[in-house]
Amino acid sequence: MNYEAQILFKNSIRHIHEGQLDHAKILLVKARNLDKANSEIIRLLSVIAALEYDFINALALIDESIELSPTNGVAYSNRGNILKELFRHEEAIIALDKAISLAPDYAEAYNNKGNALQELHRYEEALLWYDNAIRLQPDYAEAYSNKGNALGLLNRYGEAMEHYDKSTAISPQYIDAYWHKALSQLPNGDFQNGWQNYESRWFKSNPVSLRFADIPRLESLSNIAGKEILIWAEQGLGDSLQFCRYIQPLSELGAHVTFLVPQPLLGCFKSLRAHCHLVDNLEMPLIKFNYQSPLLSLPLVFGTTLGSIPCEIPYLNYEQSKKEAFEKLLPNAGNLKVGVIWNGGFRTGAPMLWGVNKRRNIELDQFVALKDVPGVEFISLQKGDPAESELAARKDQVWPELINCVHLLNDFADTAALMGCLDLIISVDTSSAHLAGALGKPVWILNRYDSCWRWLRGREDSPWYPTAKIYQQKQPGNWDDVIARVRLDLNDLAQKRSTEL
Repeated sequence: MNYEAQILFKNSIRHIHEGQLDHAKILLVKARNLDKANSEIIRLLSVIAALEYDFINALALIDESIELSPTNGVAYSNRGNILKELFRHEEAIIALDKAISLAPDYAEAYNNKGNALQELHRYEEALLWYDNAIRLQPDYAEAYSNKGNALGLLNRYGEAMEHYDKSTAISPQYIDAYWHKALSQLPNGDFQNGWQNYESRWFKSNPVSLRFADIPRLESLSNIAGKEILIWAEQGLGDSLQFCRYIQPLSELGAHVTFLVPQPLLGCFKSLRAHCHLVDNLEMPLIKFNYQSPLLSLPLVFGTTLGSIPCEIPYLNYEQSKKEAFEKLLPNAGNLKVGVIWNGGFRTGAPMLWGVNKRRNIELDQFVALKDVPGVEFISLQKGDPAESELAARKDQVWPELINCVHLLNDFADTAALMGCLDLIISVDTSSAHLAGALGKPVWILNRYDSCWRWLRGREDSPWYPTAKIYQQKQPGNWDDVIARVRLDLNDLAQKRSTEL
């Protein structure tokens, strides 16, 4: 590497560590122009592409780097990570084995192989590779934290927490371990510690964007009467639907609340206007706020425990006129009217969620096993591609009896009104399931093995939604068993309905 390229290369590494990927990329492109055949420059460009979730470009770059330097074990380790993110897990294992053979003392390759094995649900094997990484590097905080994740997926929660604690003891600045602690504590009902560690979301890998830092944070409920408080929705639509329940109790303490929410939720949040100023932007003349809080920090501010969750339902309502309009479109027979959602959608702009989305969604061909339950009228609430388009293309073939009203659902207020006509909603873990729970509608939630923390562990009910029932995968990826259990219960419910008529 010539001298100028070497300086650019070293400076780019500093920018990568500081999270300044654009600056690092500029320097590396300049370095590459000076030294076109340098494999390490190309490898770092691949690393940046991967950090930016541009995995296709990252793979092309790492392959170019390996072609120039075929004995570089670190490059093969990088390749394994990229393939894992592309869901090419078996190929990832092959690349990581190559990395280990070329660089047997490179602890990160062993850690990466453990991560790839986790994606394949081979949790016991993953533990062995994390142990190998730790043997090579006893202060490897990330490997301890990742081992904790695998232990949690094996239902060994006490051991998992021991490894998270070891990780933070080794490196108090390793924020992801605090995040993993939160995701273990909250589903176990340890809200006191869980809410505190959940605040690590601002600083973890793939952090949630922290806004309004110039306004003091709301950290206490004392002396808030008469104060102007901004509450802002920070994450997904489902999170907003779940935690908007805190707006009313905040208002009842005398605070003047402005609630900033995503535009699609304005209609179904209309009932909250009695307790807040509801807006979808702050381009109005700005209020002089005394405090602000992210929405999902309110449980911490309120000191919410498992026994003090605000769970009076409904806390959202639907428009009666819209409900009556939908009722005219549905059959008048005495069958159960069941709304169904089998796919939470695919967020093209959120690649960090692709893996979770893939695990939470059910293929249409699996879900249609419910269609023959007698005494049930099924109504599709399925919005979002690719599932909505697939249904449009294949409905006549796979589920001709399904009543599809989604072309009439322009926002969540419409969905709420349609739900008001139904006896039951069956849904994967997506925003519509939260809407059903907030409306007080019976909802059966079909939940992946590595469940989101909010549904708690080992429970079929939800303290957040008294009308919800949870159907948890018993084995990773096994939806057939879930559908079979739902089918049995739905058949019982439909028969009970028929005997009551």
